[in-house]
Amino acid sequence: MKALILAASLLGATPALAQTPAAPAAVQPIDPARLALAEKSVAVLVPQGVYMRLMRQQFPAMMDAMLANMETAVPGGRAKARAADPAFDERMRIMTRVMGEELGQLMGRMEPSLRTGMARALAKRFDARQLNDLNAFFATPSGQAFGEQFISLFADPEIMGEMMKAMPMMLQEMPGIMKKVEAATAHLPKPPKPKGENE
Repeated sequence: MKALILAASLLGATPALAQTPAAPAAVQPIDPARLALAEKSVAVLVPQGVYMRLMRQQFPAMMDAMLANMETAVPGGRAKARAADPAFDERMRIMTRVMGEELGQLMGRMEPSLRTGMARALAKRFDARQLNDLNAFFATPSGQAFGEQFISLFADPEIMGEMMKAMPMMLQEMPGIMKKVEAATAHLPKPPKPKGENE
């Protein structure tokens, strides 16, 4: 269940990871002409209402794909979940419906900011010639088709299925990674304990 919730969270976050605006102190001026070209690109890549449609239409399919790959991530996990919870399947159906609806509304509210951040990121990473080239492509039927599918690619069951297949490797490697983190920070003072925690 935790793996499914984590994957659901990744679904909402993945398309926005590269769009998160930098901290105010790191914001640099952007050429208005380049920004205008980038905004034109973003209008194709992130069409109005795309996140709402993504969550409502593709979230259930994505969750079904993750459940189908559950045995790969956690051998015997689905059977164990059903044995421990007779209502597991119905609970998952309800969770999928509610999360899809709520995440859709949440991402819908975030969409204008994400669109702004993506335009600024494109304007910083690509020059005017490159942005014009992108917009020329987006003006073609193939470019329009690509733009319409761009965000939804991140939730495609094929991609999510491969992410779930990698979960066992991630879980196996995590203890070693944490040991390296512990060694690298050994020279630092211990972090303060949360208030109220027993000494």
